[in-house]
Amino acid sequence: MPIYEYKCLSCGKVSEHLVFNENLFVPYCKWCGSKKVEKLISRVKVKVSLERRLEKFTDESSFGDLDSANEKTMKKFMEKMGAEFGSELGDEFDEVMEAAKTGALEEEVSSSNSEVTNEEGSNDSS
Repeated sequence: MPIYEYKCLSCGKVSEHLVFNENLFVPYCKWCGSKKVEKLISRVKVKVSLERRLEKFTDESSFGDLDSANEKTMKKFMEKMGAEFGSELGDEFDEVMEAAKTGALEEEVSSSNSEVTNEEGSNDSS
């Protein structure tokens, strides 16, 4: 039973489908429901249980040069996590990664930090 990947021509996201009978299967986008998809040529994948993947991922040797204060190593780590867990992380993860690529995430974090600082400052004066 092969796993096929399809790219949605409407929303641009990739969906994976475990296909039991290719003759009866009608591909669709798992994200938006569109049937306007194109089949991708992808690498061979072996399904591994979530438990095993989490176990492998939490091995400290897989962290490499991870430094939470270093934006580049954190981004690399998050990309690795996205590649490993894919759609299981949900839309919010994709949105955060996209925001990080465009720089919007740093702006949002800076804005949040300044709001917290302002709130703390106003609480101290009471």
